Amino acid sequence: MKREVKKGLKFLGLGQKEYIILEVLKASNSLRPVDIARKTGISRTTVNFLLKKLQSRGILIRNKIKNHYEWLIIENLQIQRRIESLYKFLNITPFKGTIYLPQDIGIEVYKGKKRVLKAYENILKIGTNKRIFSIQGNKSAAAALKDLPKFYINYLQSGYRKHKIILDGIIGESSLNYIKNLKPKDLKIYENRLVVAYVIDDSFMDFDMDILIFEKTVVLVNYEKNLVVIIKNDEIRKVIMNMMEVMKTIARKIDLNKIIKELLEIS
Repeated sequence: MKREVKKGLKFLGLGQKEYIILEVLKASNSLRPVDIARKTGISRTTVNFLLKKLQSRGILIRNKIKNHYEWLIIENLQIQRRIESLYKFLNITPFKGTIYLPQDIGIEVYKGKKRVLKAYENILKIGTNKRIFSIQGNKSAAAALKDLPKFYINYLQSGYRKHKIILDGIIGESSLNYIKNLKPKDLKIYENRLVVAYVIDDSFMDFDMDILIFEKTVVLVNYEKNLVVIIKNDEIRKVIMNMMEVMKTIARKIDLNKIIKELLEIS
């Protein structure tokens, strides 16, 4: 164990076994106590005791998954906020190069594949008959079609139909071609949705980012880096919405449902 890590653990009142548990959770994201015991070689009884200790220190949380519980390290943002509060209490200036987002700025940053998936799932929670505005980069569209499991895409699209969510979006010419080249069984996933679609020249859409705007929230998803930025700042939302309206003036509106229907009829 590195000397600085040892000092940090001592500062938190943690020992060698707690460090081992944290290392395992860092590598696995979340685990059941029995799996932690198996991976660390620490007895189940001791693992349960240490997990509760780490939870009481605000380092771990317990999450219910189906019919069992798993343990995971708290979000980076929570750690940053606690460190920021400690700096303020001690009246100390943060280390050079360290950036802490003020809590009132309305921006949260998350990393990881699960966070990307959760960002899309949260859209389904906005309610019925709501409108989602989106700008999807060509690289993002290609990555989604390639990497996201078909059952997950089907789950999302079915959710949009079920909740009568209106998708109002801008895509590039290449993204439209990706859709046109889908196999019939995959194409059917996207039919009969409430869609307002605009297509714009690829020169404007050569990026790996999904921009989603709903209610007072903007969500930026970067597939390549598994990065999610959630913005709950109304001024930023207004700026992005205005930029989207400008893009629509140089885009062409299409009937995406009609295109999909025609492709299915000739397949």
